[in-house]
Amino acid sequence: MTVKAPGTPTSKIDRTPASTPASKIDRTPVSTPGGPRAKEEKIVVTVRLRPLNKREQLAKDQVAWECLDDNTIVYKPPPQERSAQPVPFTFDKVFGPSSLTESVYEEGVKNVALSSLMGINATIFAYGQTSSGKTYTMRGITEKAVIDIYNHIINVNLIIAN
Repeated sequence: MTVKAPGTPTSKIDRTPASTPASKIDRTPVSTPGGPRAKEEKIVVTVRLRPLNKREQLAKDQVAWECLDDNTIVYKPPPQERSAQPVPFTFDKVFGPSSLTESVYEEGVKNVALSSLMGINATIFAYGQTSSGKTYTMRGITEKAVIDIYNHIINVNLIIAN
């Protein structure tokens, strides 16, 4: 395909599909509730429930979310809403309040961070309301990802040098 913008020289754009290395990220079967079939996606959603902070503990705040297993959390309505039923949510991986940042990184982030070095587009982000634990989680995650990426670069350079 030839592209020419006014006042610029003609250039060729290669439109053949690029060969992308296989990612270390497993495909996750997903389906829409009530949908007939599962399909594969490369989007992986993990959730980390943070523990109550000191201020919340002193105020005797109640925990609104409970981790049922490695994939499911349940919203527990406050006592004034007792008529409301607990609502479960399922994710690819759930980390409870006692989970260490190290395990969150190793099990939920490391392969995503390193896959970017193999040409795979990758995004790691924290989402949530104020005081939901984004900074609590991402400080350690970012540091570990940067260390692993630089270690990978050093190791590749050592291999090339030998």
